[in-house]
Amino acid sequence: MARLFTRGDLDNAKRRALNMLDQWLNVTGIVEPRSSYYSELQGVIEDAVECGAQAAKGVYVPLDAEDFGDETGVPRTVYYQR
Repeated sequence: MARLFTRGDLDNAKRRALNMLDQWLNVTGIVEPRSSYYSELQGVIEDAVECGAQAAKGVYVPLDAEDFGDETGVPRTVYYQR
């Protein structure tokens, strides 16, 4: 049986993903470190890891990035539950 992951596991997964982003950016040079694009990419990567963790647990909790501030308050994200 697989063990449940902890907040520390999630933080480690985010660091691992961000390290992979840094390695890729070092090779490609597409985005300058410490630029606004770099910060946005980091946020996307962290959200993707969080989404993966939620999917692995079979839960859905809207992320801050999913709040587009429209009048409905409903994220423009579709979630299909198994």
